[in-house]
Amino acid sequence: SLHPVARQWRRRDSLRQPDMQLQRLLIASCASHRLAHRRCAIHMEAAPGRDLSFRVREALLDAEEQPYTVWSEPGSDRPLRANLDLLVFRGRTLARRGDKDGARATYLRCVALDPLDGRGWLALGRLSERDGDPDAAIAMIERGLAHNAGNAYLLQAAGAIQERRGSTDEALDLYARALRSDPRHAPSWVSASLLLQRRRKEGAARRCLDLALACAPRSYYVWQVSGQWHRRQGQLSSAREAFRRSLQLNGANVATLHAWGVLEWRCGHTDLAATLFQQGLHIQPHNKYLLQSWACMEARCGSAASASRLFAAAARKQSADGAVWQARGMHYRAQGDVERARRAFATGCSLEPTHTPLFHAWGSMEAEVSNVTAARAIFQRGVWERPSHPRTVGLWVSWALLEERCGDLKAAREYLRAALRAERFCVFARAAWAALEARQGDCAASRQLYEDALRIDPANRGVWSSYEAMERAARRPAAADLIHARSRRAADLAASGLGGTAPLPAGLEQAARAAAAAAAARSDRWCP
Repeated sequence: SLHPVARQWRRRDSLRQPDMQLQRLLIASCASHRLAHRRCAIHMEAAPGRDLSFRVREALLDAEEQPYTVWSEPGSDRPLRANLDLLVFRGRTLARRGDKDGARATYLRCVALDPLDGRGWLALGRLSERDGDPDAAIAMIERGLAHNAGNAYLLQAAGAIQERRGSTDEALDLYARALRSDPRHAPSWVSASLLLQRRRKEGAARRCLDLALACAPRSYYVWQVSGQWHRRQGQLSSAREAFRRSLQLNGANVATLHAWGVLEWRCGHTDLAATLFQQGLHIQPHNKYLLQSWACMEARCGSAASASRLFAAAARKQSADGAVWQARGMHYRAQGDVERARRAFATGCSLEPTHTPLFHAWGSMEAEVSNVTAARAIFQRGVWERPSHPRTVGLWVSWALLEERCGDLKAAREYLRAALRAERFCVFARAAWAALEARQGDCAASRQLYEDALRIDPANRGVWSSYEAMERAARRPAAADLIHARSRRAADLAASGLGGTAPLPAGLEQAARAAAAAAAARSDRWCP
């Protein structure tokens, strides 16, 4: 019987020109290269009037039906890496073309040939996650870890899936396991840094990025993430330099062009930002992030017509993307066109109901225009879609503030508790709750919530400022002055810790020492 990949290929349109790289892969997988070429010649002689591409493809399909030849290393039971290289490339090609069944069959062949090679397990896990089944993705990666428990790529991938599910503690533990297994695994250092940034551990996040750069100085992605970290810290010159290095390593990296364009937009350099966005769209004309950001920039600059054209282009090219409809609805809301905004939000929610920020934007708009019943219904729909996901925090907080304005303080406090259950490290949820208690005159509860928030993010100037204002409003000037002095010390301490000396979580410290020692022993340091 036909191999599933060959069967799927045969069903395609017979006049379609086959991919030459795929032809070479199919020929390489035959029992004999000569057999494939001989059959190709027979087909051409037997039917000289048939289309050449059709005859070549038929010959390759016949060859694909032959048993797959596996070459092994001398004295080893494991097959040559070239076998897996060919199959992994074939699987990626099929996945890019939308043939998930063929890709999955190819990756299953990979793990059957060599279960110790993690690439097949990793690809199968990604296919399962794209199908909306993260549990199956984790199960597949765990099967790979059963064969190779120290595979850093599988451990990092499992951590990324857990983080997307909202299980940040488990994710950080998996990143630490990956780095203890391979201290020079740069993707795990980057993933740990991004998670620590979300926890407001900026010093530790910077240290992880420094270790990633020491391990992989030629990685354009590490430079890109480093640039984004510097941008968030307000270190614009360092951010631009990191983006420049990233593009020097990979000039076609659209994510770096987008991040740099956003930086220049925020700095008021709209012409340069537009140039960077346009350069990215030359590389990827359908990139939704570039179209969205450019449209938002035009809208902020007062070019409503240009913004509408860009939003329309983004909606045409990414019609089922909730973020596109969210940005478009917010644009209409800023113009005062509530009805068009409402239609855009509704369209986005119907196309991508799991995009939580879309419900947040829609519900907040309805609350602003005093449509309380609709706002409650929209917030409820949003939290039903992903009840315990960290992205629901904004929905819970906005819903709580709505109930406070309506006088239902019991419901408001319950929704704020739900926000902290969804993301226990959320600073702004605690700050919002503290402000609510201050407005109700309960300064003791407010004070405790502010202190909890500052334990998570000691350098958060907004929280310090609100805390100080609360004490001054309560006619406690001495306490307010003390809070002001504490905020200055916290800012100085945070500035000293951003240089790469901040402590890491216990699970990462051992890996950090090993990575630093390995980096110091390198003799091929490179600086672009």
